[in-house]
Amino acid sequence: MTIMKTSTIFAICGIICGLLSAMLGFTGKPWQAGLFGLAAGIWSLATLIMDRRDGDDD
Repeated sequence: MTIMKTSTIFAICGIICGLLSAMLGFTGKPWQAGLFGLAAGIWSLATLIMDRRDGDDD
């Protein structure tokens, strides 16, 4: 069984949070959309940090 890399999981979480943010924004829930947008940004930064660690990924 193959386990996904941590940076790949972080990237998937960022995409999911970004899509949820857009969906909540279109349904008229601005503060929830903002929180998911913030979470998407954090996941994206975590992905960049993990990629720059030169293979220290699980």
